[in-house]
Amino acid sequence: MDAMLKEELRTVTERENEGFKIDSLEKADWALKKLKAIQAHDDEIGQVAKNNIDQAIAWRDRELDKNQANREYFEGLLTDYLRDQRLVDKKFKIDTPNGRVSTRKNPAGLAYDEKMVLNSLRNQGMSQYIKVKESIDKVDLKKAGRMVGDKFVMEDGEIIAGITEKPETEKVTFKY
Repeated sequence: MDAMLKEELRTVTERENEGFKIDSLEKADWALKKLKAIQAHDDEIGQVAKNNIDQAIAWRDRELDKNQANREYFEGLLTDYLRDQRLVDKKFKIDTPNGRVSTRKNPAGLAYDEKMVLNSLRNQGMSQYIKVKESIDKVDLKKAGRMVGDKFVMEDGEIIAGITEKPETEKVTFKY
């Protein structure tokens, strides 16, 4: 951050203590300049934090990769031992104070390639096996009815529950 922006930040707290009031375009411009300096300081803080976060994440990932390699090595050794013992005893399990190793049967089933199956079902006209997510067509619904009092009424007189009028609001935006 340059020296000018640092000076702007320093004067912000001085003005806050004085009870500053904006009553001219010049003072409004000054306040916007202060907001710009505050934003630049926020950006600088964010960049420093991001650099530290990136460094910490890189370190974490390196350490987790090492742990994963070690985990796979020992799990492989335990799997080999379990399988060797299963040749002798079909129900063998490794059970120690530090953990258990056993097997679990996975039932046979089907594996789906989503895109390929969807294309195949569409091409063969089997749409009953395809799920469709429902949502409100708000544009057409708004054109087909109107608010009457506190109810939304369609052109044919049907009342649609769950629609209320949202009042217009105004939001103050700042660009600096």
